[in-house]
Amino acid sequence: MRWPKVIIGTRFAIILVIGVMGSLVLSVFWQGSTAVVSQLENRYVVMLDPGHGGYDPGAVTPQGVYEKAINLQIAQIVKEMLLPSGIQVFLTREEDLDYVPNGVKGKSTKKQLDLNHRIEMADQEHADIFVSLHVNATATGQNSGAETFYHYKSESGKRLAELIQQELIKISGMNRRIAKPGDFYIIKNTSMPSVIVEVGYLSSVKEQKKLQQTWYQEQLARAIAKGIANYFELP
Repeated sequence: MRWPKVIIGTRFAIILVIGVMGSLVLSVFWQGSTAVVSQLENRYVVMLDPGHGGYDPGAVTPQGVYEKAINLQIAQIVKEMLLPSGIQVFLTREEDLDYVPNGVKGKSTKKQLDLNHRIEMADQEHADIFVSLHVNATATGQNSGAETFYHYKSESGKRLAELIQQELIKISGMNRRIAKPGDFYIIKNTSMPSVIVEVGYLSSVKEQKKLQQTWYQEQLARAIAKGIANYFELP
């Protein structure tokens, strides 16, 4: 069957338009893909360190509440809250373990080996920041509230600590402390800005109960995640 010239011209025009539109769509698709890949390649990397673990329980209450368990629970929540922002998050431990080789003796030696391994993990993942999570305790049981520490020689660490602490003190009933300088081993020996976040006191009877509750852990995690996002200037 032979098509009239006018129809042939119309069909050609339609094919041409479709071809041009297809090229534009492909162009946008590939440009978009490149942008996404570029964003992923340049995304921030956070190393969360749930303090203690394995042989080292951290603070322990007479009721058998272990700091190491609370540290891990909060770290896992922080990770889940940060992931939607495109931040790549690693944990130094995902379960109850330590990094001390068998046969090593001496409390200080074991602790240093464990901390060194966590520092190496952050270096291997090229972490932009290192956030170590802990729960405090005192013999008197009078203290309560969250505290954030940074190495006194690190201006970036100070800024990170201040931003996290600013969010933590927004939690209802939280003591209004400011970020503090320190010389702790873990924040002294990392190659990236590092902080220690003490989310509360297990030695406080009132606070101990809250620290075991999921709703309160989520409040703490949200404050820490928000402080980290603010450090990277993310929405």
